[in-house]
Amino acid sequence: MSKPAEYGSDYRQSHMSKGADYDRDLATGDFNTYMANREDELLRKLVPSLFPEGIPRYLDFACGTGRITSVMEQMAKTSFGMDVSESMVKQARKRCKNTEFVLGDITAQSTDLEPFNCVTAFRFFGNAQDSLREAVLEQLSKVVVKHGYLIINNHRNPKSLHERLLMLKGDTPETDLDHVKLRELLAAHQFKVVRTIGVGIWACSHSLRRAPYQSGLRHLEFLSSLPGVGSLCPDAVIVAQRT
Repeated sequence: MSKPAEYGSDYRQSHMSKGADYDRDLATGDFNTYMANREDELLRKLVPSLFPEGIPRYLDFACGTGRITSVMEQMAKTSFGMDVSESMVKQARKRCKNTEFVLGDITAQSTDLEPFNCVTAFRFFGNAQDSLREAVLEQLSKVVVKHGYLIINNHRNPKSLHERLLMLKGDTPETDLDHVKLRELLAAHQFKVVRTIGVGIWACSHSLRRAPYQSGLRHLEFLSSLPGVGSLCPDAVIVAQRT
């Protein structure tokens, strides 16, 4: 499978008019909310270890409404956000006062942006089709400085414990980007994975994913960050370094 079927032929078109709804959809209290909050927590701990004096130049690619941008701009000396959706960027500008936003498609136009020390891309690669993944990484490899970092997430891991249990029942995963494929894709574009931090290993059933805040298993979250466990988690924050 080369793309999540629900997005049609091109993920670029999927969020063009969802600026007003996107944040509301992430705040419903289900596992999506948990993932978003946990990702924010991890970034606040992780980024200072990579950039103790702050990120000189930062870009949030596919920034959406600025959820990740709002966290990262606090740790960056110069912050940019980029997205193809005008409605998303409109919301991001309201949220992030210390970031310059660019409306455009990095794969189809010249951005005239100088290289960055760190780029993030959250809730993008797991959703995008293969051709778009390849095109974006080709461009990002040009704008990340040597030894700089690309920090992404994979929130639709088809090899998570949850998905493996579903496959035992005969279900077919909706997505195809497992950690092996993601590592190979990054390596093909001069990025080496240096750290993987899993999220939500305990959410192995539909009931737990619907109501994580009521679940007594949340205290097991520390298991998600153990070495080798990230590939079994439904979500993971992945740090790759430009070689």
